Amino acid sequence: MSTDPAAKLKLRVFISSVQKELEEERMQLRILLTSDPFLLRYTVPKLFEKYPAPLRPDTKAYLKLLEKCQLYVLIIGKEYGSNSGGKSATHHEYDFAQENRLPTLVCVKGDGGFMRDKAEDEFFKLIKKDGHTYSRFKDNTELHEIVRERLIAHIKEHYELAPTKEEDTVAKASIAFASPFDRQRLHERELGDLSPARVTALALGLDPESRKSLKPADREQLLFDRGYIWFSSSKAQARPTAAGLLLTGKDPTSLFPHCRIQLDIYPGRSTEDEALIAESIRGNIPDAIDGAVSIISKNTRRTPRVVGLKRIELPEYPETALREALVNALAHRDYEDPSQHVVVEVYFDRIVITNPGLPVGHPPLKRLEKGEARSRSRNPLLSQGLVFLHLMEERGTGIRRMRAAMLDHGLELPHVAVDEDRFVLTLPGPGDDLSRIKAPASTAEGLPKSVVEELNQRQRAILERLAAGEELTSARMQSDFSVTRETVAQDMAALIELKLAQKIGKARATRYIYALSESSVIVR
Repeated sequence: MSTDPAAKLKLRVFISSVQKELEEERMQLRILLTSDPFLLRYTVPKLFEKYPAPLRPDTKAYLKLLEKCQLYVLIIGKEYGSNSGGKSATHHEYDFAQENRLPTLVCVKGDGGFMRDKAEDEFFKLIKKDGHTYSRFKDNTELHEIVRERLIAHIKEHYELAPTKEEDTVAKASIAFASPFDRQRLHERELGDLSPARVTALALGLDPESRKSLKPADREQLLFDRGYIWFSSSKAQARPTAAGLLLTGKDPTSLFPHCRIQLDIYPGRSTEDEALIAESIRGNIPDAIDGAVSIISKNTRRTPRVVGLKRIELPEYPETALREALVNALAHRDYEDPSQHVVVEVYFDRIVITNPGLPVGHPPLKRLEKGEARSRSRNPLLSQGLVFLHLMEERGTGIRRMRAAMLDHGLELPHVAVDEDRFVLTLPGPGDDLSRIKAPASTAEGLPKSVVEELNQRQRAILERLAAGEELTSARMQSDFSVTRETVAQDMAALIELKLAQKIGKARATRYIYALSESSVIVR
């Protein structure tokens, strides 16, 4: 277990402003802290919106939330807000933050000629008199950039942590290409329209340290902090955002009919043959993926193999690659086009998955096909929710995992193409030659059960690669598995202790190799 205090760093960032006037800006900052790969790791947004100002039963409740925070972000607009005891809630929050000497970041909407009401203007004069520096922004993109830069500067100064070059690139691309679809607040749906099981799974993914059932209030707070629900300004009532509905809704297609998977299974190699199955798969994204995988599995071939003393049946396509392809399509599709949906076509010799929308940033297809293109998401809330639900890895590693799964299965690599305004991914199948499908070469299967039980899924994957002759560096494992340096160090320390891996080299030249022999395994 790491003793580095940064390993558990989670700074609670309180976002303060007049709620109704700056509702969109507040949502934007929640998205920033949810989707930015660096800030996601070390911060969590905190906003008090369960009870809109006119409905608050406890006018000081927001101060109780602020009391637990380590950073204070204030957004100044043109309105002062409702008075309570001669001061607005925002003014009370500011006073509390100063009394408790919280690091304060002030952002001011508009230029110097921006007209504010008199009380807000006086409040702003007080802030300047207190000596706070402030940054002006004219739109949400500038607000994102300012807050990100200043939060990173604070973390770097106080904790000696900074984003990698890749994290910077991913974050800036997300700001530039993000669509407003997944963050839109839905007035037509309530929490009763969500699947309790999926809501709980998402909440637990947001708080992986929790080992007990979350109370409804705690669950709502977690979902609100990350942008999956919002609270109506007219009622103290929680409602989902579009991302929340797509991830956890009982039937998102009742509001968004285009958010479905059209699955067609053909007996031959083209659409000239009538489809054997034409299924419109509805439900939230996790359910839709499960449904599509299940139907494909039941309607594609299996081939027998003998592994050790066991006879097993191998599927025609590796499930890992199929799931990654479906997740990729649903995470990155263009949801703003209501005329199109994700289409999955299963032929005798291939599976073709088509989703609306071209890859954001238009990366070269060859680099994308090789898994070398950097991750850019037009749906940051949705994509990050899939990470929280353990359906997606960070940093765009999906295509690399697809490639590895297809090769391990004895199949050709997936290939990508564009068709007008659609992205097309093809998983080549074995066709007439089922003999090419390979049994999984699992190193873990040859280890004593007591040893296997000590390995997590990531450690087993690392071991497989080491056994295949790869030499792995910490940086490569951080990138491939989307984990921190501390996590890699913990994983490798465990494998070294079990004498399954060996560390060679020093400093930046450090790498890890396979070290297993029959006499070296520690049985516990």
